[in-house]
Amino acid sequence: MTYNSRTIPIGATTITLRTSSRSTLDLDVTAAGDITVHGPHNTTDTQAIELVHRRRSWIYRRLTQHAETTPTNPIKHLSEGTPFAVLGHNKRLHLCADRCSDARPVHATGSTLHLRRTLHADLHKTGRMLAHFYRATVETWLEKNARHITNNTTKRPIPVTVSTRLRTNWITRHPTRGLTLHWATGQLPTPLLLELLHRTLNLHSVADPHHLDRALKQLWLGSLTYPPTTDTCPTCSARPGHLHADHCTLARCALTGRQRTRCHATCHTVWTGKHPGQEECEEYGWYRRPTPSGYEPCNADDPEAIHDYDRLYRTCRWDVATQRMVLPS
Repeated sequence: MTYNSRTIPIGATTITLRTSSRSTLDLDVTAAGDITVHGPHNTTDTQAIELVHRRRSWIYRRLTQHAETTPTNPIKHLSEGTPFAVLGHNKRLHLCADRCSDARPVHATGSTLHLRRTLHADLHKTGRMLAHFYRATVETWLEKNARHITNNTTKRPIPVTVSTRLRTNWITRHPTRGLTLHWATGQLPTPLLLELLHRTLNLHSVADPHHLDRALKQLWLGSLTYPPTTDTCPTCSARPGHLHADHCTLARCALTGRQRTRCHATCHTVWTGKHPGQEECEEYGWYRRPTPSGYEPCNADDPEAIHDYDRLYRTCRWDVATQRMVLPS
């Protein structure tokens, strides 16, 4: 089939007319906002423009839908302490030594995501390893939950798999191969992951669908970079002394000291140049390190020592006046 393409200006907008041996006129709006008219070879510019004008309401709706659902594709800094969401729980990245007792290149324990330090030199390989970690996380979750969900459908059992090859199709449904989830869905809180499966299987809603759409738009898709030479926020790039961005997952609520979730502008906090709670852990001397049987308290200069944020939030309370965690009086 032979295709011909040309661009047509309509006011301040430019559309693409793509002609072929087809016999009908149609149009499409891409996620990038490009408008393409498809038609037979004898389609004139006037016909293409008239079609765009007739369907302008549909075009506006598609553009709005794309704007609301297109992934923002955030970039993560590959550095100590960067937060990664795992089934809705933020885990701080820890670059562990090669002699770490766990042989896996990426694994999670408690509130920490461990990554072999040797991977730090290769961003592409690290991104692949993290994608495989998320795939394994979703597969483990599916082993416990998928059968119960698919049993509610008329056609069962339905196989459910996880792929590291999908782009931005969060979930696909095939007549014979069943459901395939995107590896990045391993970042979703479990209620939203359930809602995604229920939505695809046309089952009853179990969570706010708007929350799901917003969460899907903000999923990290594997883009990594090294931290800037300045001490900006690794998540939203706020400079020291400036407020975190609305979407920043590292920011804390100024009223509660906990992670900001659907907060209002009045609870914005300032990026100090250090991770929230880091100064308090250093002041109180609270550090821990991984062992084969779990974490144990340690000194700041011990091998593989990291800040013990769990102890900080378990022991201290948030002081709104000073905007820091303080020991109970």
